[in-house]
Parts: sequence; C-alpha cells; structure tokens
Amino acid sequence: MDIYNFISFTGIAVIIFIAWLCSENKKVLNRKAVVWGVLLQLLLAVFIFQVPIGAKIFLVLNNIVIKILNSASAGSKFLFGRLALAPGEVGENGETSLGFILAFQVFPAIIFFSAFISALYYLRIMPFIIRCFSKIFTRLMRISGAESLVAASNIFVGIESILCVKPYLEKMTRSEMCTILTAGMATVASNVLVLYVFCLKNQFPAIAGHLISASLLSAPAAIVISKIILPEQERPLTFWARISCRIMNARIMYLWQL
Repeated sequence: MDIYNFISFTGIAVIIFIAWLCSENKKVLNRKAVVWGVLLQLLLAVFIFQVPIGAKIFLVLNNIVIKILNSASAGSKFLFGRLALAPGEVGENGETSLGFILAFQVFPAIIFFSAFISALYYLRIMPFIIRCFSKIFTRLMRISGAESLVAASNIFVGIESILCVKPYLEKMTRSEMCTILTAGMATVASNVLVLYVFCLKNQFPAIAGHLISASLLSAPAAIVISKIILPEQERPLTFWARISCRIMNARIMYLWQL
C-alpha cells in the first residue's frame, strides 16, 4: 500500500466521522449497514482493480457500451448526415463536421441506449440483476426491502427508480426517504453514463468501465452515509420483507415505458 492508497483509506474513515458528527441521533447507529457497506466497497474495489478476471469483466463491459454507442452513432450519421459528425470527424464521403450539436450527436445515443436497457428489462435480465443486489443489501446491511430495491435499481436506472416502490412512498420512514434520495444522487444513471461516455470516449477509452464501477461502489456508500446521518428509528413497512418479483417487474417495466 503506497501513500496515496493510505490517504484514500483514511479518507473513508474521515468522511464516516464527519457524517456521524452530522447525525440526527448519534446514539442510534446501524452498525451492520456501516460495516458491510464499507466492506462491500472494498471487496468490489479489490475485485475490479486487483483480481485479473474482475478487470477483464469491466473491460468487456466497457467495450460493450462503446460498441453500442458506435452503433447508435452510425444510425445518427445515416439519418442526419453531417449534423451527426463529432468535431474533427470526417464522414465516409469526405464531408466534415459542423461542430458539436447535442441534439443530433448525443440525444440519439441516449435514446438508443435507453431502448437497449428497456429490452433487457423486457427479457427479465435487468430485474434478475437488481433482485440479486437488493437481496445482498437487505440481508447484509439490515435495511428495508423498499430502500434496498431502489438503491440497487439506481445503479442501472437512476433517480427514476423510485417509481419501482411508488405504492410504499406514502408510508416510508424519514430514514428510508433519506436513503432513497442519497442513492439517487450518488449513482450514475444509464442515460447520463451514455452522455459522459459519448463525450469522453476518445480521451479516455475505458471511461465506460470506470463509470460502471463507480456506480457500483457508490450504492453501498450512499446507504452507509444516509444511515449514519439519519438513522432508522421507526419500523419500516417493508423491513425484512421481500417485495414480490411480480410487483417489482411490473413497476420497472412501467418505469421504462414512461
């Protein structure tokens, strides 16, 4: 461990301490959420950056995202011609770019990627992945089923994932709402990920893998900070309860049809 790793590791403790100083009730602390939240981040970081197969997996994910965006870019060029050419790019017929135009270069890629994610939801691939993450958060960190579902969904969907638990919002505790809002602000939504990748893929070829890993690491971190600042002092309606797969799938499908 070099000095920079030590500084980063110390920063985790400092941030947790600052959050504890800002806590609404310092005597009530969900130790499982704090311990397992930090451990999950460390385990994910080790798997991604130290284990060879982990690095290969995220490199594959990065290449998949880049290829998807290239496909969307090819469709945009076919439809809009020079308007879809990025600054400095030359078309097949020698035409030059007219500059950066958000509506013709970025928005089509976002729409294409959103449709791709919707297809994964329709094939029940994304709901399966989200269920796996939500079960991990619920069992290890001792949080309610609703907030664990939203935290897991935020990794892939963004703040709109709150609609997955719309029937439970009215009866949620203040701590649950804090966790949901914190997770929504901490993770990278798929649409925003596309925007960043599209703008930075030439300067940083592995940007997609970095953003995906950052979103994965941010989900447990958001739970840790929210549970320290506003600890649970009530009994959540979905505490230790599993929201049925049918309800969750229906909600997520409804979300992506909006």
